[in-house]
Amino acid sequence: MDGFNCVIIEDNFLDRLIVEAYTKQHPSLRLIASLSNPVESLDILRSGKVDVLFMDIDMPGMNGMEFFRKIDNRPLCCFITSHPEYAIQAFDVHALDYILKPLKKHRFDQTVQRLEELAAIREKAEQYDLQFEQDILMIKEGTSMNRVATREIIYLEALGNFTRVVTAEKKYTTLMNLGNFMENLPKDKFIRIHRSYAVAVNKIRRMEDGELNVGLIKLPIGKTYKQEINKILGNP
Repeated sequence: MDGFNCVIIEDNFLDRLIVEAYTKQHPSLRLIASLSNPVESLDILRSGKVDVLFMDIDMPGMNGMEFFRKIDNRPLCCFITSHPEYAIQAFDVHALDYILKPLKKHRFDQTVQRLEELAAIREKAEQYDLQFEQDILMIKEGTSMNRVATREIIYLEALGNFTRVVTAEKKYTTLMNLGNFMENLPKDKFIRIHRSYAVAVNKIRRMEDGELNVGLIKLPIGKTYKQEINKILGNP
């Protein structure tokens, strides 16, 4: 894919300018509209030419989440909001990402990286296959068949309807969403920590500043998952 047509919907003028500025710093993003009201975007969304939507949720007269639910042929969507309580709903509508304000450049860059990786994966989707055996994953990528023991997995990352499997040696891509992937893994060995991440319980080291240390890697923690993580760490 040679780039992504983007639309911004944000009622706050300054917040909208920030998203515009960050968008223009990425050659893969083409900003085709920046709007203050979701209703103004209807015609352009119906055109089918929008690849990704950067949208606020709490806007005057219109809830961005409810608006997104009603769109036909939904584009990928990144919600940028001050409200953490909508995170589960974002998961339900398969949002690309969910960012809490104030928006930081490095966090926006992470979303664009996920977008670019997802596009590359989709182009190669027919090359992926996955089989679960007793404590073993058989992962096909192209012509290669990889045998991966579940004990080698550090964490799992959701990429739309795909899941990335990360070990110390390599990263693999599978054609299965993270929720379904988790259902096939041993229940006591992996834990969901975020809408986009699950980790191996025995790789957890500590929780610090809203992130989970998994070996040398730091992963974000969703607020709805903190209680379960505290139990594992033995925190009150």
